Amino acid sequence: MPRARNRCSTLCALFLLATLACFVVPATAGNYVEKQEHYPTSIPDTGQELCYNTVKEIPCPGPGEPFYGQDANYSIHTPVYTTSNQGATATVTDHITGLTWQRRPDPLLKTWSEAIDYTGELNLSGFNDWRLPSKQELQTIFSFGKAPGQLQQVVHETQTPGQNKERSCAWTISNQVFPSLEAKTICLPDKQGAISSKYKKQYVYAVRGPSYMTGHLRDNGNQTITDQYTGLMWQKREILPQKWGNALAYCEELQLAGFDDWRLPTLKELMTLVNEDHNTASIDTSFFPATRTAAYWTSTTFSGHPGFAWYIRFDTGLEYNGGYKGRRYFVRAVRSGGAIAEAAQKTVLKPLPVVEEQPEEIVPVATKTVTVEDPVEATIASEPVKAEEPTETTPPDASEMDIFEPYPLDYQLYEE
Repeated sequence: MPRARNRCSTLCALFLLATLACFVVPATAGNYVEKQEHYPTSIPDTGQELCYNTVKEIPCPGPGEPFYGQDANYSIHTPVYTTSNQGATATVTDHITGLTWQRRPDPLLKTWSEAIDYTGELNLSGFNDWRLPSKQELQTIFSFGKAPGQLQQVVHETQTPGQNKERSCAWTISNQVFPSLEAKTICLPDKQGAISSKYKKQYVYAVRGPSYMTGHLRDNGNQTITDQYTGLMWQKREILPQKWGNALAYCEELQLAGFDDWRLPTLKELMTLVNEDHNTASIDTSFFPATRTAAYWTSTTFSGHPGFAWYIRFDTGLEYNGGYKGRRYFVRAVRSGGAIAEAAQKTVLKPLPVVEEQPEEIVPVATKTVTVEDPVEATIASEPVKAEEPTETTPPDASEMDIFEPYPLDYQLYEE
């Protein structure tokens, strides 16, 4: 009997080991950050902590006050980062997205195809599963507040005799609908999107981890669309173009599908709707059939110039920081996504400082009260427009709702 018991114990142990082996991640592609949320990924906060009207920085407004609902009124998946190693081999891990980044780009500029080859052959920090990021992925690691981001940028302007200065940009894998000789970049340090010839040489940031997926949308049958990858719920319809302050008020007052926690999306959130696989618009029009190939507001102010906010054009699928808040752009509301409303006199979660040579330590977020800082120099996408004094914002009435019919006006008048 003892021998039979030993044989049974051995067989049971082998069965248990075989079962556990089914869940082991291969070493070459492992050690990704575990995601505990119900949805596969989360969209991190933009890092914007200060509030603005159409003229200047202001104390963050409370519910019902003008300009409430802007980016800094909500804390959305506050970033948590850790770094490992130093110098040219430094990496930074984003514990919100689960992505690990090459913190310093290779100093040798590369064409688009060279960038793909470089990342595919890269062996960094003991891993060889690096790749070129998508545009949505690269955007998630940048900060759109006044605090610096986590990537160490090698930024300079190049100039050849008789030519204008060119911005330094970083490649992404995102390109125009096939076949195309162009691909998308994010330019530094203003973090604006651009379209570049694939033969032009740009910087490269390699990334590893779970790829961001587009196209996982579900029509809920109640005029809302859920992104099953991020958990964001979107308004299916849109309204006539609004000024930025009125767009904020409309989204805050919106009651749709039994929910009243709608808001204007941040830049990073609205970018998740951009889909490169469509010809007529950079969005899946089977789910958003009324989408205009025009500008849509985000809640994110261009922090260096309070009179401007970020917007996205759904013809190019690019983001721009030169949206004058007195202009009228289209509006699409969003809800959920881990947003936590902040108090009117707001204490915000600051972006984490990077802690070097602590590869396994997760850095805690420092909490402090925002203080007013001097404006920083930056480049905007359009010529400066004289800012008007802010007026009280009111949401549009129901007559301004779009019902999937062409507008009885030339909406091009509302574009940049």
